[in-house]
Amino acid sequence: MTTFTAKPAALRLLAGALLVTACQKHDVALPDPVAAPTRSLTDAERNTVGSSNDFAFRAFGTLRTAAPTENLCISPLSISAALTMAYNGADGSTKAAMKQTLGFQPLTDAQINQSYQSLFALLRGLDPQVTFTTGNSVWYGQQYRLQAPFVQANQQYFGATVQPVNFGLTTTKDVINDWVNTQTRGKIPTIIDGTDASDVMYLINALYFKGTWTYRFNPQNTRPGPFYRENGTTATKDFMSLTTGRYRRYADAQQQVIDLPYGNRRYSMTFVVPQGQNTLAGVASRLTRAQLDAWLAATDSTGITLQLPKFRVEYKKELSGLLTQLGMGEAFSSQANFSRMLTGGPSDLSISQVLHKTYLDVNEEGTEAAAVTAVGVVNTSVAPITLVNRPFLFLIREKSSGTILFIGQMTNP
Repeated sequence: MTTFTAKPAALRLLAGALLVTACQKHDVALPDPVAAPTRSLTDAERNTVGSSNDFAFRAFGTLRTAAPTENLCISPLSISAALTMAYNGADGSTKAAMKQTLGFQPLTDAQINQSYQSLFALLRGLDPQVTFTTGNSVWYGQQYRLQAPFVQANQQYFGATVQPVNFGLTTTKDVINDWVNTQTRGKIPTIIDGTDASDVMYLINALYFKGTWTYRFNPQNTRPGPFYRENGTTATKDFMSLTTGRYRRYADAQQQVIDLPYGNRRYSMTFVVPQGQNTLAGVASRLTRAQLDAWLAATDSTGITLQLPKFRVEYKKELSGLLTQLGMGEAFSSQANFSRMLTGGPSDLSISQVLHKTYLDVNEEGTEAAAVTAVGVVNTSVAPITLVNRPFLFLIREKSSGTILFIGQMTNP
């Protein structure tokens, strides 16, 4: 389910367009700042980022094929982190299928876990104008005992809070949701609607991101403009206007790519918009890790005026069907093997659901975004003008590592 919340006046735009125009005469050409240096990724980190990004494109492609006209936003990093905590309790063919789906070959379990620990530490400290935090937790039925290696891996590498609870109490969901609300700074208040005495465990990852644009949009320049949906209807929406600043841009006959930086330019938001007679589906079908890298390599720094819609997305999806399509269906079946989770408890555990929620708000100051993934375990104006007033794809990336934090599409205001 996808829900959208309108904001007052200038904050109402929930889907939109990009408008790039020539600089006005009064605009001042600003220098293109150089991103602060950062350390190189280790081989394991590079593999983890590549795996997470490949998973992002496969998951996004599957979801948008099933709902091509819906607004969509997922956090592949949150999904893969939560599933990796569950992976630490898997064994046999279930573990092999999860490893294949998440793209972890040829890393060892220790390398996989270590790469998440060091990658999250890197992402947290790159930019004083960008807040990136992550939290992990394991909630398990108080009647069970967890295996020490499972607990140790998730505490050591993911910093997970591990807490026994009584899933039979109606108040248990409030305890878990309070943790989620705190981790996402109130942007995602809840992730589960209730618990049941038959529940064995919830493994939860939460991400929070808040970035200030390198060059902020002046709210006084926000103006209404037309948005043309792919079904032929038109809506009037509010557009922010960046008249003094720099960003990177590439355009050809099929798509326009705009890379808009945050803070010291370590993080950016990338927009991919169809051109001419091309459709969002056509552009999305070409969106791969290699293609995105090629488009970004072809971008040039520009200072021409950029008009961008404000938009806010709140997205919710249960991902078991998606993950089954991508190859880890055994984890949801009676054949699942999570024998490395419990000591002296039931051995016939399986994943019952993978709940995912995201929040994304783009405005003149920057972007605020949050994501939560819960893995449930149970017993069984001036010419020339380039106007792109149509649906678009978007990504939030950390540029030095290439990590994709969020990926989505805006199709319907």
